Amino acid sequence: MNPTTSDPHVASTVELLRQFADAATIAGTASTPYRGIPENTPERRQLVQELQRLGEEIRKRKPVAEVRKLLEHENLDVRGWAAAQFHSLDPEWASASFNGLLSKLSTAETLALTRRVRERPSKHPPIDELSSPALIERFEDAATREYATRFLDCTGERADMALRNRIVREVIDLMRELKARSQLALLIPLLENANVTVRRRAAIACLAVVPDRAVAALESIVENGDQLEPIAAKDALDRWRRGVGIIYGVV
Repeated sequence: MNPTTSDPHVASTVELLRQFADAATIAGTASTPYRGIPENTPERRQLVQELQRLGEEIRKRKPVAEVRKLLEHENLDVRGWAAAQFHSLDPEWASASFNGLLSKLSTAETLALTRRVRERPSKHPPIDELSSPALIERFEDAATREYATRFLDCTGERADMALRNRIVREVIDLMRELKARSQLALLIPLLENANVTVRRRAAIACLAVVPDRAVAALESIVENGDQLEPIAAKDALDRWRRGVGIIYGVV
């Protein structure tokens, strides 16, 4: 069951990376059935020790470009083990790999979203000076960036929490401007958006104009959403059904 064939101290880096990928594939992760190897058995403990030994030797050599191939590997178990073993070597990519696994995104997609939310946005005209189509475009962008804040450290970093709060305020300000123009209905197409946060935000705003469709969209998020959005969607539904306001000035 042990996939290694040579001493890691003398093996080539290419060979070490291959052995690491092979061992990770056999070991599996918590999200897979451990490839038939029961947890808490001597066999599995030996395999885990082998992965740690390989990871230590690879980290010493610092082959960042090659490690990134493991962090975006098509095999999810390889990605999971690589994210755990190589965070100190490449924190940005390792975090993206791990977060991508949680959110069912590729490492590249998660990297792009994280960088997008951290980039200082270009200066926009004031919201009240935007055309209605521009408001919708900016709403979709802002809600997508709100989604991406899940990849920040909002509990440990004040700057990350402040960034998230600014984005949330931006989304709500856009809703209020559309409400003031009596144009919330322009958000209806976003009820079908691929991004779950865009759908949730649009659905909340659309409760005032197409309640049946908006409720259905929120119920779908509660039933089939990801790890975070169902909580917010359920809260919105509960408040709507009790006749309690959800967002002041919108619905």
